[in-house]
Amino acid sequence: MAVELYNAPGSPPCTFVRVVAKKLGVELKLHNFNLMAKEHLNPEFVKLNPEHTVPTINDNGFVLWESRAIGMYLVDKYAPESTLYPKDLQKRATVNRLVFFESGTLLAAQMAYFRPKWFKGQEPTADLKEAYDKALGTAVTLLGDKKFLCGDNVTLADIGLACTLGVVIEGTEYEGLEKFPQLKEFYQRFKKALPEYEQVAADALKIIRDMVARARSGQNPHGPPK
Repeated sequence: MAVELYNAPGSPPCTFVRVVAKKLGVELKLHNFNLMAKEHLNPEFVKLNPEHTVPTINDNGFVLWESRAIGMYLVDKYAPESTLYPKDLQKRATVNRLVFFESGTLLAAQMAYFRPKWFKGQEPTADLKEAYDKALGTAVTLLGDKKFLCGDNVTLADIGLACTLGVVIEGTEYEGLEKFPQLKEFYQRFKKALPEYEQVAADALKIIRDMVARARSGQNPHGPPK
């Protein structure tokens, strides 16, 4: 039986879940929501998830939200031997630490920076740019001279980092990224190591590119092109 995924096309956290599922061979049944049309506020979904956030999964009656928690659950249930989320206590704790950084700090700073542009047509403040650059710099430090965040193997932390970086490398533009070439190099290594990412993320990144193009032409970034 397929795992039901309540999904917002173009959302990096939703892309994260879909990439993990693709890598593990977990079949998903997608329920796509248009967040701008507030489809996620329908009573049926709010009853399922009172926080009405996506991604949310329903695995034969077990409901879970928060993208990284979903990724951890999918590995533990469907591929417990996967190196994406190692069983060794200390290795797993390291993955957890990096996952919490890339989702709680880097992704949060990225969304805080771009949200004024994408949703209000406003330029981000200097403070938001400083916080975003600081998070990107920390990602470089954590990566160090390693191939991936935890060494030679791709983990959930790398999938999360790639889904976040993909937005600014392939979806939109951020001039500040030029100061962090190590992140672009990581992104290219990651795509070669995990081809499932590109198979899943291509459509999501196109949605972001189209949104940015509409905004630049003076159109509603969340509406259909004129």
